[in-house]
Amino acid sequence: MFERADAHVHLSHRPFPKEGCAQVGFLTRPGIHLDEIACYESHAEDHDVTAALVVGYAAEDWCKDNNRFLVEKLAQHTWIHAVAFVSELKKLSTTLLESWRSQGFVGISIYLFDAESESLLIQTPEEVWTWLAANNWLISVNSRGEYWQTWLPILERHETLCVLISHLGLPPAVSEPPIQQFAEHALAGPLALAQFPGPRVKLSGFYALTTPSHDYPHMSAWPYVKCLQTAFGVERLLWGSDYSPCLDSLSFPQTLTMFRKMPFFSTGDCDQIEGGNLHSLLAKIERIEHRSAGLST
Repeated sequence: MFERADAHVHLSHRPFPKEGCAQVGFLTRPGIHLDEIACYESHAEDHDVTAALVVGYAAEDWCKDNNRFLVEKLAQHTWIHAVAFVSELKKLSTTLLESWRSQGFVGISIYLFDAESESLLIQTPEEVWTWLAANNWLISVNSRGEYWQTWLPILERHETLCVLISHLGLPPAVSEPPIQQFAEHALAGPLALAQFPGPRVKLSGFYALTTPSHDYPHMSAWPYVKCLQTAFGVERLLWGSDYSPCLDSLSFPQTLTMFRKMPFFSTGDCDQIEGGNLHSLLAKIERIEHRSAGLST
């Protein structure tokens, strides 16, 4: 059986709020409580998803205890593989990383959208990057534009760091397929990271990349995908549903079936993107953990 793996999922004990409306979540309906995890498991069963990388997010009051929530769920669901949200970059240390690993996390989640965060990332102790690279940990990054350049000097020193570029790097939303020159310029930051072996790209969040957001199969964004395929190769592309925010614009299966409509991907390419590549990354982490525990691989 072909097993899919989802590289970008959000789970919280409170519904993920819609933009501009803090009280209404994507899985909130009047008078009805919907269980995010049960809903996802239903989708996973229907589409053979056996692993999901849950991206910790705790930057706002409604989700500030998200890391703790994810630790509870890691103990209950073997398909969950979570990355811990880094709420204070200045406190990132190997001691904190070891603590998160003991709780079951397989990486960290960084949101980089302002100059202050950029400055703190640059000041991160060298031993942190060494630890992350040595343990094959996943670094899920949400960012855009010029802030992707911040990773260049870090990757020059630690080229195998597995930086996962979320949502294609968030290039501008387009209503028509852009010419190649526009696409390459819009993706200049993520494309610059392709020279290093570690970074990968999550093909996720297409609703944020096209106008209108529900424009399935998002043909306007296909030139972006083609540029990334050329630069990174199929083996470094990962499908991510961006559940549950995606549900305001798309159905869950639409987040993954679009790749089989793209003429530049073969069936084998789609198998890698939809599951094979992420399963391989998770297996590498598991082998490292076994060795660290003194167990036979």
